[in-house]
Amino acid sequence: MTAPSGHDPDQEQEATVSRKTGRTLYSRADLRKVHGISEPTLQNLWTDRENNGHPPVADTIDGVMHWDGDVWATWHHELQRQRAAASTTNPPKLDGDPEEMVGPAEAAKVCGFADSTTVSHYVKSPPEGWPAPDDWDELPTRRRPKWKRWRLWKYLADRKGRGHAGGRPTGRRGLAYPYQGDERLTLARQAIAANPGATNAELIPALQEQTEKTYSRPTWNNIIKSAREHPEE
Repeated sequence: MTAPSGHDPDQEQEATVSRKTGRTLYSRADLRKVHGISEPTLQNLWTDRENNGHPPVADTIDGVMHWDGDVWATWHHELQRQRAAASTTNPPKLDGDPEEMVGPAEAAKVCGFADSTTVSHYVKSPPEGWPAPDDWDELPTRRRPKWKRWRLWKYLADRKGRGHAGGRPTGRRGLAYPYQGDERLTLARQAIAANPGATNAELIPALQEQTEKTYSRPTWNNIIKSAREHPEE
C-alpha cells in the first residue's frame, strides 16, 4: 500500500503481509487510511479494548503495532452494529453484509427512519456525521445515492443527542454546559452564524425541520440560548 500524494510518508506505514499466515497486517496509520477513522478514535478504541473486544496485536514490526486487517474490519463492523442498535430510538435494520450498497429506501430502514424522506433531506443538507454516498445509480431522470451498510451503522453509532429509549437527557451529568455534544446544538450554532440578527422565534421554525423528531419551541429556545452563550465547543 503506497501512501497517497499529499501525505507525509514518515506519518504513514505500508500494509504488511505476515510471513507466518500470509494475511495482510495493518498499522494504525493503515487503519486510518483504509477505514477513514481518525487517529484519536483509533487510540481510544485500543485503550478501551477490555470493554469493546478490540482484536489483539498480530505482530509488532519495527516497534509499530499491526493488526490482522480482516479480523479488525470484521470486529469494527460488528462494534458499529452494536453501537447503532444502542443509539437509535426507532428499531433499526442492522442485518446484512456490511459492504453491501443500499439506496435511500433501504438506508431509511437501516437508520430506523419512517421513510426515505429523511434520507433525501440528509443528502441535500447533511447533519453532522452523515456519510457522503459511496456511489450513485445513474437513472434516466435522476441520480440515486448508495451507501455501504457499515457507513450507516457508523453514523448511527456515532451520532450525538439521540439514544435508545429517549436519547441522552438534557442536563446530563458531566456536561460543561447545557446540550454540550448534542447534534441540535450544532444546528443551532450554524443557524445563528448564518442569521446573526435573527431572533430565537425566527430561527426555530427552520431548525424544527432539520431533525427527524419534532422538538417543541421551548426545547429549541433552550438549545439556541446555550448556542448563543457557547458559540464554540
